[in-house]
Amino acid sequence: MPASSAPLYLQSSVSALRGVGPALVQRLQRMDIWRVQDVLFHLPSRYQDRRHLLPIGTLLPEQEAAVLGEITQVEHLRGRRDQWLVTLSDGTGQLYIRLFHMLAPMRAQWQEGRRLWCFGETRAGYQGLEMVHPEWQMADQPQFEAPTHLTPFYPSTQGITQAQWRRWVAQALTLVDQLPDYLAKYLGPAWPPLGEGLRLLHESAEEVPTPAHPAWQRLALEELLANHLAIRSARTAGDETGAPVIKASGSLWTAFLKQLPFALTAAQQRVIAEINQNMAQARPMRRLLQGDVGSGKTLVAAAAALTAVEQNYQVALMAPTEILAEQLYDRFVEWLTPLGIQVGFLVGGLGQKARREVLENLHNQRIQIVVGTQALFQDEVKFAGLGLVIIDEQHRFGVDQRRQLLEKGTIPHLLVMTATPIPRTLAMTVHADLDLSIIDALPPGRSPVETLVVADTRRAELMTRMQHRLAEGDQIYWVCPLIEESEILALQAAETSYADLQAALPEVPIALVHGRLPAAEKARVMADFKAGKTRILVATTVIEVGVDVPNASLMVIEHAERMGLAQLHQLRGRVGRGQRQSSCILLYHPPLGGKARARLQVMRDSRDGFVIARKDLELRGPGEYLGTRQTGLLQMRVADMMRDEALLAELPRLATQLLHENPEAVQALIQRWLGNRLDYSQVG
Repeated sequence: MPASSAPLYLQSSVSALRGVGPALVQRLQRMDIWRVQDVLFHLPSRYQDRRHLLPIGTLLPEQEAAVLGEITQVEHLRGRRDQWLVTLSDGTGQLYIRLFHMLAPMRAQWQEGRRLWCFGETRAGYQGLEMVHPEWQMADQPQFEAPTHLTPFYPSTQGITQAQWRRWVAQALTLVDQLPDYLAKYLGPAWPPLGEGLRLLHESAEEVPTPAHPAWQRLALEELLANHLAIRSARTAGDETGAPVIKASGSLWTAFLKQLPFALTAAQQRVIAEINQNMAQARPMRRLLQGDVGSGKTLVAAAAALTAVEQNYQVALMAPTEILAEQLYDRFVEWLTPLGIQVGFLVGGLGQKARREVLENLHNQRIQIVVGTQALFQDEVKFAGLGLVIIDEQHRFGVDQRRQLLEKGTIPHLLVMTATPIPRTLAMTVHADLDLSIIDALPPGRSPVETLVVADTRRAELMTRMQHRLAEGDQIYWVCPLIEESEILALQAAETSYADLQAALPEVPIALVHGRLPAAEKARVMADFKAGKTRILVATTVIEVGVDVPNASLMVIEHAERMGLAQLHQLRGRVGRGQRQSSCILLYHPPLGGKARARLQVMRDSRDGFVIARKDLELRGPGEYLGTRQTGLLQMRVADMMRDEALLAELPRLATQLLHENPEAVQALIQRWLGNRLDYSQVG
């Protein structure tokens, strides 16, 4: 343990704090607290007010209180478990202190006639009101100090007490005035200085500081800015190396448009222009394309791919599942083969011979566009000239996977697409390394999908509705969250539903598809459904994205209460793709919990993916919504992206000012808040 006279610095290891030995160092590091400075930014999660003494005679049961009185009796109660009963009096009444262990040094202090301060929760005992093992100090000692500020309680871990946290914070606070305040120059007078805010949050002498308090908001702003700068700095580093300048004449795109049976929306045209402008520069495009289910993102991806192919570059299009990859592959083959473009397909389930052929054709550039899954970024996949990477449903991929695929080309352009919208202000923060495009209009002719929330006790009515739909020539999806029966979750599994529907509708062709089917079998089942040979498709959520069957007009989602809003919205988007009036039935098993009820209510009330995304954020929080491990988003220490959304608008201005005027402060802020987690910023 370091000597108490050892100098202490903000950047010192936590081992420099008095009372922190090797075992505690490890515990603190597991909480991502490495330096003395980190202790300052470890804020209380709650406070107690121990400043005001209450007369003992006024106390009530189950009341937290600070009292000061004289010890009038100390009684040792012997039995199966020794205990001590101490009587405390202040002239207004008596309080009993019950202690179940009292070491010899403590027994030497707890003597009749001594003055005692203690804080705890009262309870009704045999003799009267009592406190069990309260916090205490002998009040007749010169070193006694009654609390003058709120008592903080810190997030902790096993083996670290609140008393230890308070001692360590007190040591760190002696250095708070040495903490550089990088934002003071750029913030108005309403914002407290950094050191003043930290001292208030640790030692508030007045009100309980809530997250709306200016001191808390000041720290939240700085933390959000540090995360924003980390991602933005990674983007800047990537911009230093040149990307292929892809400035196509548009002849392939013109030929492609002539064969389309429909016109592009204005939103699609705007986004395509943004992408073309990016790819015509030596700076690598890093663009996030958000569009609601059915908004035509795949067509935009095809436009970007044609621009790259026209300039003799290859394109890699990565999807999260084999079913989605196959759907995209089929669509690209249908669209682009007439233009003389060779499209390849590469997934994990591909046979060895077919795989070798694809790899060889990629290497010699006989394949210009390859569609696949994570198999695309395996080491043996070599491109002759990769110029564009397109990632569909990007939130399903980790940043490491994204980086691996980008490394397949010199510096390829990157387009990531998602139908899980993120509010613009949040996207500007989480994806500060990406420019943002939004397709905010659906193609004409898409009829709104009616959404019904139905208890699973009404299956008979549902069967009648399904028979009417089938009689009119429509097709039906029936989606379940599990493949097999689970005794633990007791959910209706896809296999059980498949058997039940076959029994209820014996004359109707019904098929089952799920993630464990071999790729060839999945492809056959999906092809039969698309061709109308199968009337009802029972599926797990593998059909969440990518499937396009215009004749399917009814979607039934079993145990909808167990699914997230984004997933429910994606599934609902599988219907309503033709001219038929479509419906989505959210089947739930009562009773519904509060959050489940709220989710289903949102689905019933709204068809706007951006509205639904916002509600999803409110219900789940950004970490869960964005997928912390997948996006690299760290859990914030102070900030909350939904609660502190108003602060997000400040980030681009502050970041730009710091990058231009004080780049050293940028790295210092990133180090202050991210510390040993700097890999977060390396997002490709």
